[in-house]
Amino acid sequence: MVLSILAFFTVEVPQLQYIAEYGSNVTMECRFPVDGQLNLKDLSVSWEQKGLKEQKPKEVYTLQKGEEDLKSQHRDYRGRATLLRDKLNLGYSVLQITSVKLMDAGSYLCLIDYRGADYKYITLEVKASYTRINVQIMSEPAEEELVLICQSEGFPLAEVFWQNEKNLKVNVSVNTTYTLTTDGLYNVTSMLTFKPNASGNYSCTFWSKELNEETSYIFTLGSYLLLNFYIGVATMCACE
Repeated sequence: MVLSILAFFTVEVPQLQYIAEYGSNVTMECRFPVDGQLNLKDLSVSWEQKGLKEQKPKEVYTLQKGEEDLKSQHRDYRGRATLLRDKLNLGYSVLQITSVKLMDAGSYLCLIDYRGADYKYITLEVKASYTRINVQIMSEPAEEELVLICQSEGFPLAEVFWQNEKNLKVNVSVNTTYTLTTDGLYNVTSMLTFKPNASGNYSCTFWSKELNEETSYIFTLGSYLLLNFYIGVATMCACE
């Protein structure tokens, strides 16, 4: 009896899902069998992206018979998406995207044609943490009130909580608003207005339920009240 073994060409992915920070770089890879030395002229690689919303697939990068072919590359990826060519000999198709944007999130198709053809899907999530909090202190001498302001940008939309020095939540006289930037980030501003005392400290916290992340800033008001309450405005920045 003669046993015949059929070898199937199979693309594999070591990681099904990637999470990238807004503005960072990300690499995603799929793997394919080389079986000896790679003949680049026999290799074609295609990466496409299907966004989170219903839309036509975008061509991210194409290698056709060993030659880069960017004629149909979607404008969203021009200058940002490339293939790490030095990895191909190892059987790795590694896509690199620089300056990651929110619109890069979605499902990516990795199609390999090399003496056989196969494809796999990879998911990319993009987050934008509220790591930078810009803060401002404003005084209203006529009303004997103080206004604390916290502002930050991120995605998805975060909630803002205020607490006093006893770690009790403050809800009275809090006004939180947001706008969308051209990049799709949420620009969140929260204002707390109150009548201060000499030792009261307050904190603002940006809480993102989807990211399970929080960033806080603590206002230490003692020295400010002594020096600036009847003078005007102070501005600061809290960055991680």
